[in-house]
Amino acid sequence: MGTPNPIRLDLDDLGLAPGRCSAAFGRRALRWSERLLLVFGIVCIAYLLYVYVEARLYQTFEDRELDEILNSRTATGASGTERENALTRSMLLRTVPASGSMVGRIEIPRLGVSSVIRAGSDARTLRLAVGYIPGTALPGDPGNFGLAGHRDTFFRKLRDINPDDEIRIVTKDGTFHYYVERTTIVMPQDVSVLDPTNHPTLTLVTCYPFNYIGSAPKRFIVRAALSPIQPAARSTVTTPAETVAARAATAVRAKVAPKKGNVRPRVGRTQRGLANSPPKRSTVPIGSGRAKASLPRGAKAIPARAKTTVSASAKRTRATTTNRTASTN
Repeated sequence: MGTPNPIRLDLDDLGLAPGRCSAAFGRRALRWSERLLLVFGIVCIAYLLYVYVEARLYQTFEDRELDEILNSRTATGASGTERENALTRSMLLRTVPASGSMVGRIEIPRLGVSSVIRAGSDARTLRLAVGYIPGTALPGDPGNFGLAGHRDTFFRKLRDINPDDEIRIVTKDGTFHYYVERTTIVMPQDVSVLDPTNHPTLTLVTCYPFNYIGSAPKRFIVRAALSPIQPAARSTVTTPAETVAARAATAVRAKVAPKKGNVRPRVGRTQRGLANSPPKRSTVPIGSGRAKASLPRGAKAIPARAKTTVSASAKRTRATTTNRTASTN
């Protein structure tokens, strides 16, 4: 009889079967993949929160600093001419801003866009603010003032911009008002949109399409021109509301005011001229019945008896004169 073999290979009991080994390895790999994906998601969310918070803090700090500078200049109490002279001197003495420094603030009132402008067009600058493209003109100067921004942050609302929209550039040297002329779509290699111009212009550059995932293949361009704004003069034309209010006030005064008994009648221009003209002499004989109506003011009418006496005495005087003349002859 042979001796029994003490070695037993119970593959099913020990879990050494090929099928079970591959299933256990798959489960462990899946668990590690889930953990790695979870960690990667947490890192991405943390990075997005960091970028958002950093940009918001930078925008808040720079906005507050710019507002303090503008308020301090307004509170100096200088006259308008002095402020204009100071503005002219500051614009003449302006230099190219250093990389990373604040240039000003861009505002598009209709779209609700408000962002700080930072010198530079690198990745960090565009992550924090709208970037001033180096080599372009300064705000308000003759030339092409170029700004760049991300389509998914500060310039996302540019997809709704329209011609004639106002774009304000607020700087330490003053506020400049630009108005949109046109929008175009170009390729990234087309840098002619930043060529210098003879008049003050503004060019906004961002990626296109706005909903594209990844690196966008085109560029969206907004071209605006500087237009000085003057304070509007007060209109002398009454608005419909003012007209209605004036009529209502006149009606109330007419009801409340007491009525006067003796009201002088209105006299026309022709009647006024006749009243002021001197009285004319009457051509009617004294003995007629209409002589009384044409007598001047203050004269007394002659009675009828007096008229007869005057006529008889006149006849006697004529007869006496005739007799004397005949005796003389």
